[in-house]
Amino acid sequence: MSIELTSLTAMVALLAIVAVLRPAMLFEYPVAASVLIWSFILPQAWRIEASGDLNDFEPTLAWGYMILCISCTAIGYWAGRVRTPTTSHNSLEQLSQRYDLNKLFYGAVALTIVGGSGVFLMYRMAATLKVGEAWTGPIAFYAFVAQLLIYGASLAWLLYLYTGDKKALIVSILGFCVNLPAVLFAARRELTFIIVVVFLLGLFFVKKKSVSRLILVPMVLAGGIFINNAGTIRSFIVNNDASLIGAIAANADQDTAAKEFSEVGSGVSDIAISQWTEQYDLLTPYYNGLINLYIPAFIVGPDFKKQLKVKRDDYEQSKYESFSRGGATHTGFADSFQSLHYFGCLIFLVIAYFMGILWSKARSGDIKSQLYYMMLISVCLKVFTESTSVFFSILPLMFLSMGGVFWYARQRKPSGQHVSTLAEMHRPLRDAHR
Repeated sequence: MSIELTSLTAMVALLAIVAVLRPAMLFEYPVAASVLIWSFILPQAWRIEASGDLNDFEPTLAWGYMILCISCTAIGYWAGRVRTPTTSHNSLEQLSQRYDLNKLFYGAVALTIVGGSGVFLMYRMAATLKVGEAWTGPIAFYAFVAQLLIYGASLAWLLYLYTGDKKALIVSILGFCVNLPAVLFAARRELTFIIVVVFLLGLFFVKKKSVSRLILVPMVLAGGIFINNAGTIRSFIVNNDASLIGAIAANADQDTAAKEFSEVGSGVSDIAISQWTEQYDLLTPYYNGLINLYIPAFIVGPDFKKQLKVKRDDYEQSKYESFSRGGATHTGFADSFQSLHYFGCLIFLVIAYFMGILWSKARSGDIKSQLYYMMLISVCLKVFTESTSVFFSILPLMFLSMGGVFWYARQRKPSGQHVSTLAEMHRPLRDAHR
């Protein structure tokens, strides 16, 4: 292995081993990212160097940039945590002084219903699509709205942990059950990760309970197999009418050395070509990402939407034949480098800084930060495997939907003059929290 890849491997290993030594830190952003990189990114990088197939693209350029990005992630997260020290307040009484818990519950129900409607319409339209047909038009909009289902179910789960209210538990269970077919029969790795994270982080933030090592190690190993082989697993389920567990077990025995390095290979070639041509997109991918998500072509028309986008000038880059595989992402390392050259690492620093602030506030009992962190951690991990633009694209939806619920539920009377009915119904639980 090259010095650059050896250094990258050592850096990631040092961060990943923290999850084993201190399981409570598993879902802190740099640690979770290092576990993902170890399971998904590094195996592809090792195969690239072992095969030598991409030596023309100077992969050491990519390894050096990855080291810079991961360093910025760790530094940014630490700076965010230092800026926002964690306090010990995390009680039902504190929560009820800030928010009307009944209104928070109604907000969770509303998000779940709207998101569930999106899921229903998405599945109904998906049944009419032909095999291989692209998800464009209304179905893409329904998939976008369907994300609200997870937001509502997660908020309901937090409310149940704080209050013990069975209605909140029922809403949460129903919300997650709607998504189970996508987990069991479509092997959706992001959705699977979100459900696990919401359950475990909710317990950690509210009840201060973390995963034991006996559960953590097998969970991470199974997750690594699942992440690396989601496409193969999905095909196995469809072709053999199998379950998710059966597909994972069957796939675990396959030779991983024969697998491709689609995502990292695409990223390596993109970084090299950008370096050679010295052509950079600046903020174009981030602007176009917002247009893609929030301007539905089936309403405004595809021509108008196309006019809103900034066209990328790739004349110089088109002179080079890049490494690309259909359906594979190009990693966030690539799109950040294509945008800002080596300064693209600052994007990782900004994202990590924001997550560090959220983590400290979440540990201090801020339910809004707890919900934001649980919903953003999976998006922030996609920053490494897909693109950095996905993080900035999803923020408006999260702030408008969940932020709207918290704005609606905030206590408008001076603190101490009003306690919501839901909190009164669970006064013994509140006293137990003190």
